[in-house]
Amino acid sequence: MEILAAIGWKVAPSIGPVSPHGLGIALGYAVAGMLVARRAERIYGIPRNHIWNALTWAVVGVVVGSRLFYVAGHLGDYFPDDPLGIVRIWEGGVVFYGGAIGGVVAAVPYLRRHRISFWQAMDAAAPGFPLGLIFGRIGDLVIGDHLGGPTSLPFGFQYQGGDLPGCPTPGFGFIPGSGLYCPAVGEVVHQTALYDLVNVLVLFPLVLLLSRKRRSDGLLIMAMTAWYAAARFAGDFARPATTYGGLRGTQWVSVALAAVALWRLLRIARGRVQPSPPYEPEPAAAAALAGGEPAAGGEPDAAEESAPEAASAVIAGSLDLATEDDPAPPAEDPDR
Repeated sequence: MEILAAIGWKVAPSIGPVSPHGLGIALGYAVAGMLVARRAERIYGIPRNHIWNALTWAVVGVVVGSRLFYVAGHLGDYFPDDPLGIVRIWEGGVVFYGGAIGGVVAAVPYLRRHRISFWQAMDAAAPGFPLGLIFGRIGDLVIGDHLGGPTSLPFGFQYQGGDLPGCPTPGFGFIPGSGLYCPAVGEVVHQTALYDLVNVLVLFPLVLLLSRKRRSDGLLIMAMTAWYAAARFAGDFARPATTYGGLRGTQWVSVALAAVALWRLLRIARGRVQPSPPYEPEPAAAAALAGGEPAAGGEPDAAEESAPEAASAVIAGSLDLATEDDPAPPAEDPDR
């Protein structure tokens, strides 16, 4: 029986000197950062300079975390023959979950140092995660990354040539221990990056709609996490990989994240979560503002707004929805 494929193209690992995968990740992080900074200031009163500073720290965590998660699942590629290959991140090999977790962990010390509510910052960032992934997954599609195993489904991806990440030759098949499948030209396989793209294209506007009103602390980020983890868990069955207890590593991470998200959402539903107080400037900044002088390192005046922040007002403004400035919900008695 002939397999019908609705999609297919020749993949392109690079366009001139530019990697579509790296470009997609960079654009996604930048545009998502603009949206997060604007929402954090407008909804939670957190100055944009604090968000940009936290995101700068998060970049380090994203790079380290995404690489460590990948290496942990592909130890045979590096030990004992090529341990230095761990640092050659430009050759590819990153995991979204590792980058997301690493970025959050790296940003937490900055948030704590400046007394910024962790949950308010995360809720402001909730729409940024699926928005950034939209750009990243488009880059994956261009280079043919995250191909799954063979399929006869009508929406399978037909490989039409080009160098595939991690594949020595087309038609190599499964690469033991790596979780990679290298199809032959004309073969139809699952394109799990496309599945994930469809998921985040739906998730992004839903999170924006949910964020039109102030919600209990953590509701937005945990609702987004529960949705994404469930979708990723299902989609990963199409990806060939080493399994542990019947599930691949990213599926176990999805289970853990969904469990944490549902636990937090249950506490919110039971009224056990109290809203964080509004953001207050640090004492030095508050004193300087009271005296009419800008605080050292404080947020610039509108006339002195930096180019990235000015751009954020344009780009993020076109993505964000009008937010109703409702007051925070009244504190609930945690012992009720």
